[in-house]
Amino acid sequence: MSFPLRRFAIIDVETGGLNGARDPIFQVAVVCGELAKGDSALQHISSWSSMVRLRRPWDPIGAQHIHHIPRRKLLFAPTVAQVLERLFTTIESREVVAHNFAFDWKFISTAAHQHNLQLPTGPHLCTLKLSRQLDPDRQRSHRLTDICERYGIEIAHAHDAHHDAMATAQILPLLLRDQRCE
Repeated sequence: MSFPLRRFAIIDVETGGLNGARDPIFQVAVVCGELAKGDSALQHISSWSSMVRLRRPWDPIGAQHIHHIPRRKLLFAPTVAQVLERLFTTIESREVVAHNFAFDWKFISTAAHQHNLQLPTGPHLCTLKLSRQLDPDRQRSHRLTDICERYGIEIAHAHDAHHDAMATAQILPLLLRDQRCE
């Protein structure tokens, strides 16, 4: 007997600030995978990430001490429109997941609107919200690195979109299992 698969696209963005309506996107990553009922890990995983070209070469690049993205990696990267077109094609009809979905999606939706790109309209999940639901009294931290530590998952380079998306892909099935939301 086969169980229905859930198809996920786990996304992460690194940005030049905290204001999704104003600050630029510097890096986008997506991890795609499938989850069958009862599985504790995504299957058939594929991923990609891309830096995003600075809007203007002289734009400030924000908190380099957090995201560690040097200006030279952004100067000749694909444009935000090119990156979002690929992201939206990759997402297709998958459920979109992010840790702090509202934050990442605000940047993506603002950039999509600026470039007249159609946003995917499918379902979405937020691992930050899933984690908080497991801790209604807020006794724990719900930062991605802290959730990973609780589940014994190593996150190699926090605040790198690809590594953060991979870590989120690893905690997602565990959070769903613990929620009994599969």
